[in-house]
Amino acid sequence: MTTDEKAVQRHALLEAELTRYVKQLQEVYHPERILLFGSLASGRVGEWSDIDLVIIKESRQKFLDRIREVMHLLQPRVGVDILVYTPEEFAQLSRERPFVREEIIAKGKVLYERK
Repeated sequence: MTTDEKAVQRHALLEAELTRYVKQLQEVYHPERILLFGSLASGRVGEWSDIDLVIIKESRQKFLDRIREVMHLLQPRVGVDILVYTPEEFAQLSRERPFVREEIIAKGKVLYERK
């Protein structure tokens, strides 16, 4: 299998997993927003690409406990990087961190937003 064929196959696998994640998160976790960033959002998927997500949800849990909860819920079958922020944390990071503004907000995709 060529590198291009592996990338196409990886892209299909990531998209299927992403669809499963968004559905589970909406039904069980009830986030305010789900944002996709990184190679899958930009369409530059390679054979080793993973899923990069930011989930925004009101919570009193500690940052790492939120991530553990989501990872336990999703039971990922592919590489995934998940960050779970409260709305206040994400707003502050958006103001203070260029990476958040340039990579997540500007280049990322909103997959879900509660109405």
